Amino acid sequence: MNGMKVVVTVNETYIYPLKVMLHSLFSTQKEPVEVFLIHSGLSSGQVGELRRFCTGYRQEFSEVQVENDVFEKAPVMGYFSKEMYYRILTPWLLPGEDRVLYLDPDIIVNDSLGSFFHMNLGKDAMAAVRDRPYAQIDHRKRLGLGEDAVYVNSGVILMDLKKMREKKSVEEVRRLLEERGKEMIFPDQDIINIMWEGYIRQMPDAYNLNPNILYLKEYLQMPMPQKARKMGKIVHYMGKSKPWNKGYMGGLYLFWGKAEWHVSPGRRAGILGRILLCPVRFVYGLYLFYRNHDWKGKRRRSA
Repeated sequence: MNGMKVVVTVNETYIYPLKVMLHSLFSTQKEPVEVFLIHSGLSSGQVGELRRFCTGYRQEFSEVQVENDVFEKAPVMGYFSKEMYYRILTPWLLPGEDRVLYLDPDIIVNDSLGSFFHMNLGKDAMAAVRDRPYAQIDHRKRLGLGEDAVYVNSGVILMDLKKMREKKSVEEVRRLLEERGKEMIFPDQDIINIMWEGYIRQMPDAYNLNPNILYLKEYLQMPMPQKARKMGKIVHYMGKSKPWNKGYMGGLYLFWGKAEWHVSPGRRAGILGRILLCPVRFVYGLYLFYRNHDWKGKRRRSA
C-alpha cells in the first residue's frame, strides 16, 4: 500500500482515546493511511472494534500480537504500561516494512503529516521532538549521553525501520533493559534515547507540542485557526491528566474536544461543558508558565 503507515500500541484502557486520535489523523491526511495495531492483551472483539473503526474511514488496519511475556520483567510504573515498550520492537515486529510513524493515543493531529512522513532522513534512523518536562532534569547527564545529544519524547517517532534493523538488534534492546532498567525514569523513552543517540533527527516542537508546558508566543496565537495548524500540527496531551477525563486542567482542550465531538455523540454535553471551561484553563496555563519558567536563566535546560 502506498501512503502513510502508522503504528499504535495500546491496552484496553486506551481504546476510546485511540479512536479520537485516529479520527483526527484520518480527517487531516491527504493520502491513505494504514494502521498497525501492536498489542498483547486485547480481545478479538476489541480488535474487531478498532478494525471496523478504521475501515469505516476507508483506511487499512493490521494487527500484530505480541507474546505476553516479552516484557514480563520490564519496569512498569505509575500510569505507564508494558505496551509502551512495543514501539521499541517495531523494526522486528514489522520485518516487511521500511518506514512507519509511531503515534501515542493521547494526541490530536491538526494538519497533514505527509511531508514529515516522507522526509529524507539521511543517515538518521528516526526523527522526533525534544522532550520538555516541567522539572529541569538533565537527561543527558542522567543517562550518560553526549553533550550534543538531544533527549526526545517517544510519543511521536518517525522510524526508518530498515536502518534501525541494520544498526541494532532486538537482543541489544533486551540487554539494555536488563542492565539499566532500574535507573530509568521513562523506561521506553530512555531506551530510545540511549540506543539511538547520534541517529535521531530533531524536529520542530510543532510535531509534538506539549500543551502542559507553555510555549508562550505559540500558545497565545493558538485560538487563531490559521495559526493553530502550523504551530500545533500534533498536540500531545502528556502526563497523568487526560482531556477525555473529568477535571482536565491542561491546555489546548479545544483540539481534543472537536475530534471527540465527532467520535462520541453521546458525550457531547460533557464535551461542551469542557469547551466552555477553556478560558479558565487558559488563565491557569498562564499561571503555570509564570510559575515554571526559568526567568533568571539559572536552571539548566534538559534539552
